[in-house]
Amino acid sequence: MKVFYVTPTGRQPPLLEFLNTLEPKLQRKLFSQFLLLSKPPLPCEPHVKHFSIEKYNHLYELRTKSKIMIRIIFTIQNDKSILLLTPFIKKHKRNTMQALDSSLKLLAQVNDGTCAAKELRINSNWEVVE
Repeated sequence: MKVFYVTPTGRQPPLLEFLNTLEPKLQRKLFSQFLLLSKPPLPCEPHVKHFSIEKYNHLYELRTKSKIMIRIIFTIQNDKSILLLTPFIKKHKRNTMQALDSSLKLLAQVNDGTCAAKELRINSNWEVVE
């Protein structure tokens, strides 16, 4: 499976912006999880959580834990590719709800063509290739 990330028109992609705020060790940990996502079958809890609330039932949460709890909301497209939507640091339950709502908006923009998706490529130095 291919992994993509959202690239809104006129601004930096949320995923890349978020990754730039993290220390390199944590970035590498996330990159290894992205590689896991790209190989079927989809990992299960505790690494990936599927949302069961009807409004969000097509969304999943990638979970990474170190000193902080990092979450990335994603969806699985019709072609079985993964689309990474909203990354965030979870401090409160409301962070997840805000990220879910933000993810729905980004997904709607991807579906109507006002926002693009770009394939996530990671080089041997554990850097995103744009």
